[in-house]
Amino acid sequence: MQEKELENAPLRFGTNLGMILELHDMYQEDPNSVSEEMRTLFESIGSGQAGTAVSNLDHSKVKGLLRLLDNIRLFGHLKSDIYPVYRPDVKNVPSLDFEDYGVTEDDLKKMPASLVSSHLGDHYDNAYEAVSQLYELYTGPLAYEYMHINDTEERQWLKETIEQQSSISLSDDEKKHLFKTLAKVEGFEKYLHKNFVGAKRFSIEGVDSLVPMLDHLLDLMAGEGIPNLQIGMAHRGRLNVLTHILEKPYEMMISEFMHTDPMKFLPEDGSLEITQGWARDVKYHLGGAKTRNDKGLDQRISLANNPSHLEVVGPVVLGKARAQQESTAHAGLPEQDFNQAIAAIIHGDAAFPGQGIVYESLNLGKLDGYSVGGSLHIIANNRIGFTTEETDARSTVYASDAALGFDLPVLHVNADKPEHVLRSIEIALKYRQKFNKDIVIDLVGYRRYGHNEMDEPTTTNPMLYKEIKERETIDEIYGNELVEQEVITEDEKKQVIQDVIDEMRAAHDKIDKSDTNIDSELKTPEAVLKGHENAVESITLDRLAAINETLFNYPEDFTVFKKLSNVLDRRKKPFEDESALIDWSHAEALAFATINQDGTPIRLTGQDSERGTFAQRHVVLHDPETGKEFIPLHEVDDVNASFDVHNSPLSEAAVVGFDYGYNVENKKALAIWEAQYGDFSNMAQVFYDNFLSAGNAKWGEQSGMTLFLPHGAEGQGAEHSSARLERYLQLAAENNMTVANLSSSSNYFHLLRRQAKYLGTDNMKPLVLMTPKSLLRNQIVSEPASAFVEGSFKEVIIPEYKKTKVKKVLIASGKMAIDLITAQQDNPDDSILVVRLEQIYPFPSERIKDLFGDLKNLEEVRFVQEEPKNQGAYHYALPYLLDIVPEKTEFNYVGRIRRASTAEGDGESYKLIQQNIIDNALKS
Repeated sequence: MQEKELENAPLRFGTNLGMILELHDMYQEDPNSVSEEMRTLFESIGSGQAGTAVSNLDHSKVKGLLRLLDNIRLFGHLKSDIYPVYRPDVKNVPSLDFEDYGVTEDDLKKMPASLVSSHLGDHYDNAYEAVSQLYELYTGPLAYEYMHINDTEERQWLKETIEQQSSISLSDDEKKHLFKTLAKVEGFEKYLHKNFVGAKRFSIEGVDSLVPMLDHLLDLMAGEGIPNLQIGMAHRGRLNVLTHILEKPYEMMISEFMHTDPMKFLPEDGSLEITQGWARDVKYHLGGAKTRNDKGLDQRISLANNPSHLEVVGPVVLGKARAQQESTAHAGLPEQDFNQAIAAIIHGDAAFPGQGIVYESLNLGKLDGYSVGGSLHIIANNRIGFTTEETDARSTVYASDAALGFDLPVLHVNADKPEHVLRSIEIALKYRQKFNKDIVIDLVGYRRYGHNEMDEPTTTNPMLYKEIKERETIDEIYGNELVEQEVITEDEKKQVIQDVIDEMRAAHDKIDKSDTNIDSELKTPEAVLKGHENAVESITLDRLAAINETLFNYPEDFTVFKKLSNVLDRRKKPFEDESALIDWSHAEALAFATINQDGTPIRLTGQDSERGTFAQRHVVLHDPETGKEFIPLHEVDDVNASFDVHNSPLSEAAVVGFDYGYNVENKKALAIWEAQYGDFSNMAQVFYDNFLSAGNAKWGEQSGMTLFLPHGAEGQGAEHSSARLERYLQLAAENNMTVANLSSSSNYFHLLRRQAKYLGTDNMKPLVLMTPKSLLRNQIVSEPASAFVEGSFKEVIIPEYKKTKVKKVLIASGKMAIDLITAQQDNPDDSILVVRLEQIYPFPSERIKDLFGDLKNLEEVRFVQEEPKNQGAYHYALPYLLDIVPEKTEFNYVGRIRRASTAEGDGESYKLIQQNIIDNALKS
């Protein structure tokens, strides 16, 4: 420890101060009983190094002061003025009265201010003045939690930043601007409340200062040269943020309440980007993007579309920010610049501790594959959920307490103290820029009306709403403060408030009430219905051979693990021997390389994706001697697009949301999420239901995200058998995605390339792929290099057949198809044709219908699956097949009966049941 040992002690040791005091007692008995560092500290007290008067003080008084200072910094927030209404009764709050620490006012006046903290020594005459200032600071309208942070540098920086900040003193012009902003925020809500009685808008009233906070953030970002702000929020206050931060015209917003066409009022300069799907969505779920240049820098503000699932937009916004921060137009890894974008996530106070997606998203903060250099978390704290108050909503003092476990600082601020609100975002951005870590602002306010404006909250929360109804709105509160300060007059205050109403009335008058915008047909756009074509691609054998050779260009100082080296060396054979086969993972590596060569960046994430859950991929190699990593795909020639792969944390929802957002922002990137086992994707179902499948129809938000979901019953029990294929098929409509269950390595190669080809186009769409497990190295699935040349994706694989002999057609997908083909190899039968249904949605009706028409002696069609009858693809495919199976041809199902579970729990039972399905399917 150096010169300022005493001053830093409370900060450095935080809640371990009691241990320090015990050590001091030991030191007094025997100086050699403590460490040299502690002796230096305690000697400085005795020698007066910490202040000229210290040596003459009673050491018990000094220790009392240290305890007091520690508790002010640790617990001052519990006594702070952060609640506009309905202050909670927090139990067991430590005393912050100096007399309770054995210190009097006179004692403190005899102590130097430097004893309180070295950075306060020059500002105050004595410790009493310094302690009084700290007490006021830590218990004011802006309170701080940071003493829990482990990193000494962070704590010290926060301590000095907080304690050395100048008093809040806006200029008169700044105060007038702030008041006008608040008047617009409140006036907007009041106008809608009066003119559209009972209409849902989820008003911002009670946390109105969120809007000037975001506006001030844009100012601060401009000063840092940061051009992009990604905002995510639920519906509370969204319309106000759209109107006053993204500058969506009043005419557009009022049009939406009147059900007329808002797009007629879209600014002609192209600065505002508003998309909408053909099915549309409610106004308080919609987002947009605005390019503003009023801060001295061109800035793009994006508000992400978000359904009513509250916090799920958080990881989406993080992914969008990451995409803006990355440069991907070069080989190797992407280059990331944290100062290209900031993510600001606005949370609900009930949702922040209640929704697990928040915790999953916070965990991404410092991970290489997901970090965005620190995001800003703002809790729009209404103090209530729907009708549920804080005491029933969480087990913690604050809504923000989940952040403490991630070593994040928390700033609590009174939402009705707008000048302090602006200070909070200043500190937050400084911290983000300094440490590239997340930070949380708990904006403590209230909710003026019920959950929606038709709800009467007094019936369930009478005491809370008694206080709220007695409280003036923020425009009146802050306006009156400025009148008292003589910044404005009472008449000026009233005029500013009236001007907002007049402006909204003028906007309202521009709208033709008869120009209704109600569509009963909601037709799907032609570009969406067009789908993907399976054009033959010209990929030469020489190109694939050259790629394959570069995958073995290991650095001279790199050693591949011997057992793995033998496995990888087998991938040389298909380009040396025409009969050698390319398996699934080898096909994938070749596909990735060619996609990169075509200029498409790739991002692959998932649990254990670098190696592959089944030890099949090995896209990242590790030197067993040095631990050094090497990515062979980075060695491929003629590449101008990045390849990025990350093992994800043990999270599904947050990482799926993140990569969805990444692809939405960077539509030309092939963003892939891989489940460790397909059923793990269950944990991210909200993203498939609300974003992946419906985002385009609701919001006009296109995605080309790809899901790899290992799928197949193999006797390993109910879990890790099924990826729940039926759920994706249930979501499939209007050509909104591709769902496939492949049984061919070359088909996998071509499907990946087809998916990449349509990225960034009008008819890009997600790909949901059931990937294999035991089939990864199966010889039937594996194919020679010739199958990858001059080929295309096959929605249906039909083997050669003798059309006069075929009497029965078996339709199956994935592993079930391979099981049938394997059994058929042992007992050939020209009367039975096994058709491999590779693409399930869109269903390839025409191709299968053509086959049926070619088989003149067809007697029966059997749909065969390994999943239970109520699961898998059967019920989805049934109406398509009934429509195309010839009139006199019998149609039957072969497979497991209806089951509550996805698979048997006993491996031996599985074998018997599976063999029975195979036997029945191949029965003449």
